Amino acid sequence: MNPDHVLAISTDTLAAAPKHLLAATPTRARSALHADLDQIKDWPPEYGQQLSSHLPMALHALHQLGASEAQVREFVAGYCTRFQGQGQAQRGQVLSEWRQALGQFDAFADLRLSFAAELARAGRDAVLAQALQVLLPGVSAVAFHGLIRTAHAVEGGHEGELASALAYWACRWQTLPPPPPSPPASAPELAMGLAAWSRALVDGARGWRSEAPLIFLRMQAASATPVYAELAHRLKPEAGIAQRVAQLANLALSYYLDSGNFTVLHMITGLRALRVLLPWLPKTLYADPALQRLLDEAFVAAYLAGRVQPRPPPGKTPPGLPWPALAAAACRSRDDHAIKLVHACGDEMAVYGDTRYLQAAALVLREG
Repeated sequence: MNPDHVLAISTDTLAAAPKHLLAATPTRARSALHADLDQIKDWPPEYGQQLSSHLPMALHALHQLGASEAQVREFVAGYCTRFQGQGQAQRGQVLSEWRQALGQFDAFADLRLSFAAELARAGRDAVLAQALQVLLPGVSAVAFHGLIRTAHAVEGGHEGELASALAYWACRWQTLPPPPPSPPASAPELAMGLAAWSRALVDGARGWRSEAPLIFLRMQAASATPVYAELAHRLKPEAGIAQRVAQLANLALSYYLDSGNFTVLHMITGLRALRVLLPWLPKTLYADPALQRLLDEAFVAAYLAGRVQPRPPPGKTPPGLPWPALAAAACRSRDDHAIKLVHACGDEMAVYGDTRYLQAAALVLREG
């Protein structure tokens, strides 16, 4: 693991990259994606025991990876069996103030209709600029899936799916408690560099474990630990949130390559999603240290929740696969997490230039 292997990337570059990639999506592919999203628009946002539906996110990833129409149809048919016994989403009613429904899962239909009305009235950019300020304190809710689904919806350019994604994030909105005040630890001279902070996190996580069934429940439990209290606000601040996202994305990639851990997979896709959404944050928030601390809290809690078990290093590193082969393998996969991670790896590699994302994509495909 090399936590100091962080590329120097400017805020302007990070902000511009998602829009550039979005603009490069072929019109025909966009139309096909929209048709597929229209077909699943009334499916519930969760299935089973509070498990987030990955269907719209995986659909976007498959289209971006170049999946054929037959591959998409086969994936959707298999995935929709998870909703057996569940009714389709209700229509709902427009709320006078959607913020009052934060954290109320039963309000999903109302929130979806409310966001759809706001998007029709004010447009995507205005709605995102306003909503992200409210939703980001709950960045880690349902294991980052509200954030991740919103980023996929923005990239896919489908307003109905964006309304659903924002509604899901809002109805499952929940925050992590900040660590208790600790003046000595918050002193600037005691702030930790990335390498030391990472070592302390990895070492501290070895002594704690939660058996809660869901990632976010384990994250909530992790927020009560001494490790969280010590480290959640201890990492040395960066110049802005874009630099912090890049820094933690690199660290999550290292952790995943060392472990193949399922929760760390969500840390990679969650950080990619936040990078995608940065252009819609008000510029005044870019250098706000409170936003970096919020992200640090989520990162520490997620790593603890992952119950990460580093693997022994392989005797021989397997040869890397070229990106086209990885993308084609993901399109054949029926594993929604593998599809999403391979898509995220290609996207992150294009932005950060780190070819280790090829190794991460190959790892998830082998395990899936």
